Amino acid sequence: MASPAAAVRRMASRVAQAVRDAAGARRYRRALSSGGPAGELDWVFDPAPPPPPLVELRLPAIADRAAALAWRARQTLPELRIVGVQPDGRERWRIAPERIDDAATAGWFAAPAGLPEVLPDHLESCLLVAASEVVDAVVLDDADAPPLDLDGVTADHVAEPPLRPLSLFSAAAWRWDPAADRVLPAQDRLLVKLIGRHGIGTLGRDPVPATATRRGPYLASAALGPALHVGVRDAAALRRRSRVRERPTVLVTVPFLARGGAEHTLYETMRELAGSFDFAIATLAPHRPELGDRRADFRTLTERIYCLGDLVHPAAMFGMLVALIDSLGAEVLYNANSTTLFYEFAPRLARERPAVRIVDHLYDHQVGYIDRYTPELLDAVDACVAENHRIAEVLTSRRGWPAARVPVIWPCGRPATAFPAGAAAAEARRRLRAELGLDHDDVVILTAARMHPQKRPLDLVELARRVQDLGRVRFLIVGGGDLESEVDRAIAASGARIRRLPFRDDIPELIAACDLGCLVSDFEGLPVFLLECLQAGRPFLGTDVGDMGGLLRATGAGIVVDTPGDLAALEAAVRRLAEDDQRSQLAAKAAAAAARFDPAACAAAYGDVFVGRTR
Repeated sequence: MASPAAAVRRMASRVAQAVRDAAGARRYRRALSSGGPAGELDWVFDPAPPPPPLVELRLPAIADRAAALAWRARQTLPELRIVGVQPDGRERWRIAPERIDDAATAGWFAAPAGLPEVLPDHLESCLLVAASEVVDAVVLDDADAPPLDLDGVTADHVAEPPLRPLSLFSAAAWRWDPAADRVLPAQDRLLVKLIGRHGIGTLGRDPVPATATRRGPYLASAALGPALHVGVRDAAALRRRSRVRERPTVLVTVPFLARGGAEHTLYETMRELAGSFDFAIATLAPHRPELGDRRADFRTLTERIYCLGDLVHPAAMFGMLVALIDSLGAEVLYNANSTTLFYEFAPRLARERPAVRIVDHLYDHQVGYIDRYTPELLDAVDACVAENHRIAEVLTSRRGWPAARVPVIWPCGRPATAFPAGAAAAEARRRLRAELGLDHDDVVILTAARMHPQKRPLDLVELARRVQDLGRVRFLIVGGGDLESEVDRAIAASGARIRRLPFRDDIPELIAACDLGCLVSDFEGLPVFLLECLQAGRPFLGTDVGDMGGLLRATGAGIVVDTPGDLAALEAAVRRLAEDDQRSQLAAKAAAAAARFDPAACAAAYGDVFVGRTR
């Protein structure tokens, strides 16, 4: 029997907890009454398996079956059944999936009142969310139209335009009335997941609660209490089946599809290998508009782009990836640009799907994800593409990796046709200099990079300030990111001849309009921007990080500063490069080296890695 003192302590603990709960409820009600954020949101594992992977698109029987069949052919979701239903509820026609029993009951349905204008992966993305989180409907705004305002919607709006064509409904929680062509709730309490054009965090405000029925990206039909616990399930339990494919399938994982060197090399590799492999892409982090967005570019190469980081909590992503691997019949998982999630799930994936070849990619030998290379990862990852030779040396000499599993593949430049030449280059130079307010004889130093501490953009501002006496020298930075506001403030305060532009698509023309390229990074693999400048015959100023210094020395196409942050050495280099004769000599050597960065050769090397062929 517990002592009287222990009983008193338990009673005091219960009283204190009751007081805290009451105070929390009061704060919650006060915040709601003032329109402020309130309440808590968390995710808990739900051991129940997800519903079977069958989605039914329900249309009035008068809908054109031939049009529905053509629309169905463009969708990525294999478990999709389309039915035309008469007002009395009888089925008039059906388009059934090949891999699902025709008598199977659909756990989810869409009733868009017509064939919706959505991306090909829309319904499959919705199904993956529905399989991963315990919700009663999923709304995904990815239509080819201006983004919807999801900020003021209620649960009732989900069943009405404009949300209804973008929604996937649980058959257990909703019903479709074919006579009125309406979607109606089948239960009193509903929980809806809202996903905006740029993910769950961009619904008009931060994903925090703001109304009695709203908690971040979740919308309830009844007032929520101080806490909302959302169930997370293992979508791998769907056990999806794949069809036989003519070519090997590669599932590529990246944080996001931004405008950067990694995305450039990935795009060119996929474009070159399109006849040899089928590709799909899964992004694992939310897209950030300030970093640029290349999803539209990649959709010209594959319709299978699944933005998992924009859809669900990270705890749900492993199951979604396995569900994609199963459905695609993916033979290769290629981690083209990493997140911490990859290193958390790679060992488990190797155990649960041992037939899948796992290929990673590292960009630096000193910082970042190379620290994740433990003996356990050696057992899980079949090959690691090293961006430069220093990475390969660390993995083989210090981490025990066989050299055959660490191929060194430099990033690629652009196709030669991407760069203006002759009269076109001269016109691009004239036009862009006029647009940017640059004189024809200015010496323009271009940096294209993310505004991130790795790239040391504030060093460029200080460098511009130090060489103000060189009246013809101008600095131009192109890129955005975490430091962009700080960089803009520093530029305004410096009084130097330096300007920052947001990310742009016309980098080859900008290079043609400028006189040399520059990167002052703390670390790099081998930056694509460097290769682009050499392809365009522009000399380069760079720090001795990754293979950047080695390449510049080997080609003789630029000046290398040994230590990042050495502003005195950078200043001396700029003063040398301000001389026309010096730049002309280096430019000739840059042009002579251009051919070695052709995308076709780079892609062929990746193709060998994907199939496990060593060179």
